This record gives sequence, C-alpha cells and structure tokens, in this order.
Amino acid sequence: MSARQLSWLLPSVALVVCLSWLTSLEKYLGVRYHVSLEAALPPAVADALFAPSRWLDERVRSGGARPLFRLNWPSSAGIQEEAQALPKRTPEPPQLQDLPSPLPPGEFLPTLAQQKLALGPQRILLAGDSMMQGIAPLFMRDIKRLYPDWQVQDLSRTSTGLTMRRYFDWPARMADEMDAQSLTLLVVFLGPNDPWDLLVDGRRHLFPSPGWALNYALRVDEVLAAAEQRQVRVIWVGLPAMQEGRIRDGAVLQNHIFHARATQWGTDYLATEPLIGTLSAPFQKFKLKEDGQRVNLRAQDGIHLTPSGQRLISQALLTHIEQARQP
Repeated sequence: MSARQLSWLLPSVALVVCLSWLTSLEKYLGVRYHVSLEAALPPAVADALFAPSRWLDERVRSGGARPLFRLNWPSSAGIQEEAQALPKRTPEPPQLQDLPSPLPPGEFLPTLAQQKLALGPQRILLAGDSMMQGIAPLFMRDIKRLYPDWQVQDLSRTSTGLTMRRYFDWPARMADEMDAQSLTLLVVFLGPNDPWDLLVDGRRHLFPSPGWALNYALRVDEVLAAAEQRQVRVIWVGLPAMQEGRIRDGAVLQNHIFHARATQWGTDYLATEPLIGTLSAPFQKFKLKEDGQRVNLRAQDGIHLTPSGQRLISQALLTHIEQARQP
C-alpha cells in the first residue's frame, strides 16, 4: 500500500471508529462536562451522525433492541407518546407551573408513610447515586441481621441521576429490575447529579425553569408508574441540606418534586432534612447530640455524608420499613 493510500485509509478508519462510538462520547461529555454534541447540531445532521452508533448500541452492544416504558401523558411540547402498558391507577399528571416558593427558615417537606409492605419476605432494590452508595452497605448489613430471609440488592452508581438518561437510564433500569427480581420494595436516593439542563425531544429546558421541573417530574413518574403497575412499594428518600449553590437550589426543587409526585401516587417519601440539616436554613456540617457533643455529618464537599450521617439515614430507613410492616 502506497503512502498516499495509507494517508487516506487511516483518517477513514478513524472516522468510522468515531461514528461507531459517538453515543458513548456523548454520554461521557454529558456526565463529565454537561454538554451535548447532539443538541449543538441541527436535528437532521445529528440524526445522520448518531445513526450508526445508535444502531450498534441497540442491536449489538445492548443485546438487542428493547422497548422502554414511557408514560402516555403529553410532554411539555404537547406531544402524545404511546404507553406500552397503562398503570392501574393514574393520578393527575404534573403540570407546567411556576417554581415553588421557598419554605420558611427551618421548615421542610415532611415524611410520607402511605404504604404497607406486602406480607412475607421482602425483595428490596436500593437505587441511586453516590449518596445511596454510602448508605447501602450499612442498611444491607442491618436489614439482613434483622430479617435473614429478605433479599436486598444494591444497584447504586456514581455520577448517575434522572437528567442524563443516555449515560444511565434509571427509569428503564428500575423497571427491568422490578421484573427480573420480582421486587416488593424499591428505595430511591439520588439527585445531586441532576441540576443541569434537560434535553427532551430536541428541546433544551434550562435549570431551573418550569419546563425543567415538569420534565423532571415526568421522569420521576416513569419510575412510580412502573412500580404501580407491578405492585412494588416505593420509598423515595429526600435530599438533605447542600452547601454548593447550584446543587442546593436543585435539592430544594427536587424535594418539592419528589414529595409532590409521591403524594399523587400514594407512595412513601422519607425526609432526611430533620436528620442532617434543612435546606431552608444555613448549611451546617456539625450537629449537636443530646449530650451536647458535636458530630460531623457532612463530607468536605458539602454534598456527601460522613459515616455518622450515613448511619442516621440508614437507621431512619430501617425504622420507616419497620413501621410499614405493622398492621
């Protein structure tokens, strides 16, 4: 092969490789830098460039195409999507409305205990981001000691959430696990990775905005509707106080969404603010115990929890589940 032929062959091979892995690059850029190549391109150009990689993702890398669960409620653009299975109970869908007003200092959205667990051993899935990763081992150790015949699976993953579904599609994955594991209880704890713009049907919804809140609520509803269909109880764990501005603002809005959708669907919401710190008050790393000693509950980043904070939430979750077992 001549040098001239080689000079054409190598760039061509590089181009083919790039096109084959373009969706993976899009996922990385979205998670690492919160930017989107697809959103920056005209729709027709983006569809053409991403087509080979999407085909490989569906037919080769993912083991075949699989339809995802989608609600049949209208999106913010008014587009109806066909749902492949309707929930047994359909509450009022989220509405496009103004963002919620801040709560008075020291106040928080209360815990909702609206469900009773099914009789017999439980099959529990712990889903979430790095917030759940710290709590899951503590919870699993304690719950197995109390109920050796219960099954608990930890599916928490760092840098995941409901915003960047191309990187990790939590609603679809949770629905898959409900079917594969015949779950009876789903515990969700996530959020700090989500306060970024949402791209839905080619339209960008800026954070924070009413459009963002509506579409984020619809993604929460995908999880709750899938659980309702399968008679899986849900405990959605709210976020505690956050130090950093954007993540703190996100937690305030997200807790309103989590609480409102749990109320509509009749599922449970576990408030962590009274345990760790309220979002409506100045951020504090330390908390006074009853004996007057100060205990550090927060990691240096002002987001994650120390082992002491993790134990508080794990114990609260155990207590919540114990109460759900009572007649």
